[in-house]
Amino acid sequence: MVQPSPEELNNMWTTVVGGRNKGRTYGIGVLQSSSSPSLFPSSSSILQTMEEMEEMKNQIVELTQKCATNNAKFAKFDKLEELVKKHMPQVFQDEEDNESDDN
Repeated sequence: MVQPSPEELNNMWTTVVGGRNKGRTYGIGVLQSSSSPSLFPSSSSILQTMEEMEEMKNQIVELTQKCATNNAKFAKFDKLEELVKKHMPQVFQDEEDNESDDN
């Protein structure tokens, strides 16, 4: 499949929207300029954007994995805290007393 050039895409867009009216082309707002306008990004900017998106996807996967690991660690800590409360309630009682003294 042959990809049309940005200039060809611009010409097709202008034709589809009914041509230029008072020097303006419908639907492109301030993007239109008097010199060889380009509505569509160049292939190099598309490639850069795709690379940036891929990098962001990789970062999301990495951060999701780190969150899952941290959640597992916190779950273990919660279980440990429950065991300490069960077998050493005085530790938590002393902590609560200190907090009430501070207020």
